[in-house]
Amino acid sequence: MPWPPSVNGYWKPFRNRLIISKRGREYRKQAIFALQNLSLYNIYIDFELSVKLILNPPTLRKYDIDNFQKALFDAFTHGGLWVDDVCVVELLILKGKKTKNGNVEVFIEKK
Repeated sequence: MPWPPSVNGYWKPFRNRLIISKRGREYRKQAIFALQNLSLYNIYIDFELSVKLILNPPTLRKYDIDNFQKALFDAFTHGGLWVDDVCVVELLILKGKKTKNGNVEVFIEKK
């Protein structure tokens, strides 16, 4: 999957509430396109899942490991991979290696 924006760049304040930023909306489109290319679009999984993410960043800059799954999981929901990310009952996030443009390796198993 493409490298997601951090949760800090995903939300934007607007009229006393938070909305998804332009960067967040663009990421969602890229992620849904990737789901379509992998034939994982409109599946709507509705059972408990274990998810493993390997974050391969685009730079060597330091980052918080817990700031990247929100945009990815929201894209999975909007792309119809699962009904909602409430299906995820187990989550493992690992830091990978720097990769050109960055990416996230995703492994999903039925729990």
